[in-house]
Amino acid sequence: MKLSLGWEQSIYVLLILSRLPDDKTLNSLALSERLEVSQSYLKKIIKQLVNEGLIKSTAGKFGGFSLAKSLEEITFYDVFLAIEGRGKIFSSQQLLKKFLGKKEGAKAKKCAITNALDTIEVTLVKTLSNISLAQVAKETQGNYTLVDLDKWIGEHDK
Repeated sequence: MKLSLGWEQSIYVLLILSRLPDDKTLNSLALSERLEVSQSYLKKIIKQLVNEGLIKSTAGKFGGFSLAKSLEEITFYDVFLAIEGRGKIFSSQQLLKKFLGKKEGAKAKKCAITNALDTIEVTLVKTLSNISLAQVAKETQGNYTLVDLDKWIGEHDK
């Protein structure tokens, strides 16, 4: 399993939007330029974040995007669902019967590999659910000064 590039970009979009003053927005062009990523791809990602209710979209001349929830309410799993989609993370190809052959395959029950992947999935979901973006923001602020980011936001917000 590999997370898409959109997942990490989403995290940074949310972290940037969290630093906006109240009633201010940023547009996708500014965000894509700041992160140096494809604007068309970022628009797609932002749409997914809007659809999931993590950010809100404001139309018009002073339109753009802002957080719909606080970082305390957003977990890595919320972002995962928005970008990677819902449903099982790992899906079995049902190869056990083929692996065992006709005779033994006829007796096949649940696969040990499927059991292991189910355990991994439960652990992954729990871990992603236990990490909020507020934790990430706090750690980032503890490690770095964000003066340049805040200045940039002030120059690009609407």
